[in-house]
Amino acid sequence: ITKEKIMFDSWKYKHYFELKKIHGKNITVICLLCKPMLREYSTAKNSTSNLKKHLDNIHKTAELVTRLDTQQSLKRPHCDDEDNDDDDDIPLAANKKCSYMCIEYAFKMQSSADALLNFVIETIQPLDIVEQPSFKQLVEGTKHKVMTHKTLMNHIDATYRTMRTTIMVRLADIKSVCTTADIWTAHNKSFFGMTCHWIDPTSLQWVNAALACRKHAFDVIASLIDEIHTSFSLEDKVVRTVTDNGSNFAKAFKEYGFQEEEDEETAEVDHKFGLITDLPKHQCCTAHTLNLIAAYDIHKHLSCTSSTSAVYRSSIAKNQASRSCKTYEVIEDNVNRKLIVPCVTRWNSLYNAVERVMSIEHLSIVCDKMGVVKFKMHEITFLKEYCKVLKPLVMALDILQGEKWCYYGYLLPMLLKLMDRLQHSKVDSKVATSLPDTIITSIRKRFALLLVNTEEAMLAAVTLPMFKLRWLLEDKHEHAKMVVSKEVCAVSNCDNFFDCHQPAPQAVDVIADEINKFLCDSDISLACMSTYPNVREVFLRYNVTIPSSAPVERLFSLGTRVFAPRRNRLPDERVELILLRYN
Repeated sequence: ITKEKIMFDSWKYKHYFELKKIHGKNITVICLLCKPMLREYSTAKNSTSNLKKHLDNIHKTAELVTRLDTQQSLKRPHCDDEDNDDDDDIPLAANKKCSYMCIEYAFKMQSSADALLNFVIETIQPLDIVEQPSFKQLVEGTKHKVMTHKTLMNHIDATYRTMRTTIMVRLADIKSVCTTADIWTAHNKSFFGMTCHWIDPTSLQWVNAALACRKHAFDVIASLIDEIHTSFSLEDKVVRTVTDNGSNFAKAFKEYGFQEEEDEETAEVDHKFGLITDLPKHQCCTAHTLNLIAAYDIHKHLSCTSSTSAVYRSSIAKNQASRSCKTYEVIEDNVNRKLIVPCVTRWNSLYNAVERVMSIEHLSIVCDKMGVVKFKMHEITFLKEYCKVLKPLVMALDILQGEKWCYYGYLLPMLLKLMDRLQHSKVDSKVATSLPDTIITSIRKRFALLLVNTEEAMLAAVTLPMFKLRWLLEDKHEHAKMVVSKEVCAVSNCDNFFDCHQPAPQAVDVIADEINKFLCDSDISLACMSTYPNVREVFLRYNVTIPSSAPVERLFSLGTRVFAPRRNRLPDERVELILLRYN
């Protein structure tokens, strides 16, 4: 094994970079503060000046924390049969000896403090794990020292401050963001969570970060939202805040939300909220709204309609009957599939459970073996029709709850397509003939504001390459072009003090030509947006709103691991572990 000392290994800011490869007299590293962008930097083995310049220039606002426990020399293992000229990668183990050397090298790539910190954050471990004798024995077996509980907390606090600074630096150059908010209750405590989402101007992909997860009082929602937005300098950048349909959020945004015109009466602020500026526009979670349609409106209609109430109640009851271990064993032995247990808060699971039962061949034989009442023919007919009619609704929910690809431009075309497919499903309906009309009526009622004031949703959809004008009727095309042209002109001239209201005629022609080329372009990928810079600006502004509040619910899903019964005495300030894990 050759040993070579590299200055990077003993550098106090080493933990902000990840060593990628060693080549000749230089090394290549990846900056962790620049993530999710993967940016590589090169420096000499005997100098870290290039990396220090990068931190001073690019991350000058970050609160850098020095690490004094990185005084280990980097030992790069070489197997006996390894070609010494090949320095780009560490070879995979060819035998046990080489395997052990590679594992030892991987561990020494980072200090023991960094490794332990990553382990605690990634798995959300109790902080007192470092005091457990068995854990000490495990770590000390690798000839590393275990840090104390107090030192671990100091490292977590420093990492949290660095994470917060990094988020603020990344948000500094972003013009438009969307936030999601939710409230979670555990062990008689209420916690408020908020995530932030924006579209990367270069890749046009979603980027997200958790901003807050803190204990709160139930009556200060408005001031808490305002405080978090202000602390991250987002007051003028938040396009919308997405929440569920809860009455607490509805009231907060109704009283303190965005107002087109404010009179003296609405300008007064309740003393318990403090001085609150206007909250951003409020967006109810569309996935939650569709869940309400499925869970309440459809259930009420099928239960109260004389032609469907009896068959609906009996068939759903049989579908949910006998969830014992014996039932699951019989199902698995006969059809090699498991039944799905419906979740109270997710209507999709009820649909999936019914669909799974209806997919079982020889259902009567299986019911006999399980010892449950058989499904009657008209019940089977009803459940199959139920699945067929509601299939588009399930597909829409799956699309809306996707965090990676679902832009705001999906919303209006999806609702129109959903109503269109429901309208066509009436042709084949035999039992629940009025169900499609009921769902359409509920959609028009619950999404009335969106379907009446369609301009922003239309701009988002038309500037999304996947849709453009394809989802609109031909008689609406000219109106859509006019709306887009007006907005593109406003965006392209907003930085010009003199031409903001009336752009020059030649500029209008250039913009009109760009819009026409964009709408006629057959490319539906986001990559084509680089050719149309003005349309791209409108896309970034109107598609930044996410239709669902699912991301903040995923944040709270980590909370179940932090506030488990054995850990519910964790101090409130230690909730930052959830943010570190999410980010």
